Amino acid sequence: MRLISFFIPFLFLVVSLPATGLSKDLKVGVVNLNKIFEQYDKRKELEEDFRNIKSKAEDTLKSKQEEAVSLRDEIQLLEVGSPARKKKEEDMEKLLLYLQVEDEMARKNLAKSEKDFYEELFQDINVVVADVGKKEAFDLILKKEDVDPKSADLLELRLKIGIGTVLYFSNALDITDKVVESLNRKYKRG
Repeated sequence: MRLISFFIPFLFLVVSLPATGLSKDLKVGVVNLNKIFEQYDKRKELEEDFRNIKSKAEDTLKSKQEEAVSLRDEIQLLEVGSPARKKKEEDMEKLLLYLQVEDEMARKNLAKSEKDFYEELFQDINVVVADVGKKEAFDLILKKEDVDPKSADLLELRLKIGIGTVLYFSNALDITDKVVESLNRKYKRG
């Protein structure tokens, strides 16, 4: 009984505390990060740069692969055990090793470039969201994740549901377009 007599006033105190801190109106905004990424002009340009880097790496590897095929054809024309064939086979081994190393390095470099690319974009977005939040006196800005349950496989759907932070909001709270406009304006200024 003593526990209940202590617990009820304590519960009342805990429930009433947050209300006193929220006496002013709380200004909340919501942003759709997917939409911001899609509409950010810098992303489009960086993606084109990334595609060019990837294409150059693929072209380099493709030319070396063609060289390996040509060398293989030359080897087949030479007499088995001849010094010329042994030399070409050594050249082929070196070329195949080079291809393997180059392929691995290209994959690592592309992965690093892609990671850097997304980090840079996300940093830009965070700065602009904070600027808009400060400028318009928001107390809280939440991320909205669009979940299309029909288009995702089970694993992707579970992941999207798990990372979703906002289940409902009034469209009046959505500041996504303001953030996109501010990002693109800032990017065009340089």
